[in-house]
Amino acid sequence: MADSTISLQVRQIIPEVNDAKTFVFERTDGQPLVYQAGQFLTFLINLHGHEVRRSYSMSSAPGVDQYPEITIKRVPNGEISRFWIDLVQEGEIFTALQPSGRFVLEDSLPVERDIVLIGAGSGITPLFSILKQALTKDERSHITLIYASRNIRDTLFWHEILKWQDNFPTRFHVIHVHSQPTDEWNGIRGRINNTRLEQLVTKSLKFDRTHARFFICGPFDLMRSAEITLHFMGFRKDQIRKENFVITSPPPPPPDSHPHNILLNFGGQLHRLHVPAHFTVLDAALSQGIKLPYSCKGGRCSTCAGICKNGKVHMSVNEVLTDKDLAEGWILTCSSYVDSDDVVIEIPYQ
Repeated sequence: MADSTISLQVRQIIPEVNDAKTFVFERTDGQPLVYQAGQFLTFLINLHGHEVRRSYSMSSAPGVDQYPEITIKRVPNGEISRFWIDLVQEGEIFTALQPSGRFVLEDSLPVERDIVLIGAGSGITPLFSILKQALTKDERSHITLIYASRNIRDTLFWHEILKWQDNFPTRFHVIHVHSQPTDEWNGIRGRINNTRLEQLVTKSLKFDRTHARFFICGPFDLMRSAEITLHFMGFRKDQIRKENFVITSPPPPPPDSHPHNILLNFGGQLHRLHVPAHFTVLDAALSQGIKLPYSCKGGRCSTCAGICKNGKVHMSVNEVLTDKDLAEGWILTCSSYVDSDDVVIEIPYQ
């Protein structure tokens, strides 16, 4: 059974600032792409005879933008980003997994609430998607964007963000922080540190703090600092979402591990899966020809998520599933090790 893949054609390429481009896609079958603001696409790219998987957050928002878009910035010494920026042309066709990711807004709540977006550099891409959805669909929310860049020339979506400010002056507040500003810059200079973030968040909140939602995306140090600061300020874990662009290697398998036989429900087919010692559920499935969806293999993106219906497994790393997800039985197959023979796992198949 193959991955649940889709075929996407590059409809348009839009040059952005500082060696970045936005790629506009449409499905080759003519169907609309169903996704949520803040989700990402995982592309299966054949490079030098080998399949390479790369995930890119959507910078578009459903119901706002006619076609799905991703925005890619050149990474120094990055072979894949160089491929996109230098070689990809309009009309080319790509294979991708269905949109995935949990860096998304929950359904609109019947209360006034703050939505605070904290990002730096290309981390703006999923935040830009979320802010467009929130402004157009969540009419009782107030959105604050805290966005760190070097300067205006290096700021993705600078002009687009200004337009959204003009259209929603009472509901949308943007705070730019520039680390290498020009002499004409009258905004905040420097970087987003703990003290500054606490001050900015405190001044920005309009409504009950318990209803606030925070979305963080950017360099690892920024995300870690922001998360620590928000917890220090008393915000709950379930109020904070973060999206990792840089995936580190997962921790090694547990030293004490035993083989198990489990049931795996994927795409309506029930598989009897042998999971050898020291194998994750994902690696065991792939080694036996069951092509489960995956992207990062680092426990940080949720493309491989499934539901453990019975038995016991444990995850070596989880940077994306919330306590609510865990209570519902969700697991990440890329970091899940089996602890019993009565395990039943169901993988949603789109």
